[in-house]
Amino acid sequence: FRCERRADRGLSTTCAKLSQITPRHEAALSPLPTDAPFLPLSQTVSAQRPGDAPALVAALERCRAEDGAFAYSAGREIGTFRIEARTLNELAQRLAGVTAVAAVALETGPIAIQPCWTPGRLAEAEHRLGSADGGTGDFAVVRLRIVPRRSGEGNIFETEFAGPPEIDALNAAVARGVARASAEGVEGEGRIIDTRVVFIDGAFHPKRSTPAGFEEAAIAAMRAACRTAGLRRLEPLMEIEIMAERDHVLPVVNDLATRGGSELRRRLAQKGVAIAAELPLRAFLTYEGDLAALTQARAKIIGEPQLARWAEVR
Repeated sequence: FRCERRADRGLSTTCAKLSQITPRHEAALSPLPTDAPFLPLSQTVSAQRPGDAPALVAALERCRAEDGAFAYSAGREIGTFRIEARTLNELAQRLAGVTAVAAVALETGPIAIQPCWTPGRLAEAEHRLGSADGGTGDFAVVRLRIVPRRSGEGNIFETEFAGPPEIDALNAAVARGVARASAEGVEGEGRIIDTRVVFIDGAFHPKRSTPAGFEEAAIAAMRAACRTAGLRRLEPLMEIEIMAERDHVLPVVNDLATRGGSELRRRLAQKGVAIAAELPLRAFLTYEGDLAALTQARAKIIGEPQLARWAEVR
């Protein structure tokens, strides 16, 4: 798309519009990825006694330091944390590890499937922090454009501004704010994925603008843009392979469809027919037992199920 200069909104001469003092680019400057590892299963954990909360935090940090794949994030309530994992076994192992390291009594919540969100359409939003005319405290104006990307392309941040080191510092601050807002998702649930975010305009004060202020403004602008972008709720789909006797292939395929899944392909094998399929994770959690009941234990899941993609599930 073409980036157009917006009309000046009459900001005080004590501040400067980025579009007036830095080069504008049709293409983005160095794209800055804002993706963070995101796993589909989570379970909340907290200390039973408030005084033991520091021991829990220390245990979580130690587990992450010892295992680069260990992931956790803050929960909705103060003092609670979400431990994330790809499988139920992995989740149980991580929770056991945290419990052993913390050496305090912990409370756990139910296992949850984490959704993701992606914009349904292009949207723009601006957030103004502070006043340009007099006053004290941080001043920042950040305007963002968010654009949907294809499934699996991930998040990317771009800026239309280049300039001296202070402008680069503001660009980096906006990128951090976008990354934080994306990681927090919608009302603390899930994360925002497959989104292109462009820093298209803004204003700063030579004495009162700080990177921290621009980061805060970027978070607010990102949230505002998401509210008007028609966010779509996505759930994790697992790719599985089922070995079934020939007489059970059609019932298995039809049953997958009733659970929101679909057949991908099939192949003949020595022990029957191997059916590759996608299945929503929420259905997969109980599918092994249900499959055995449907086929009188004549069909089973083979191989290791893999997280395939995120998609809308009806």
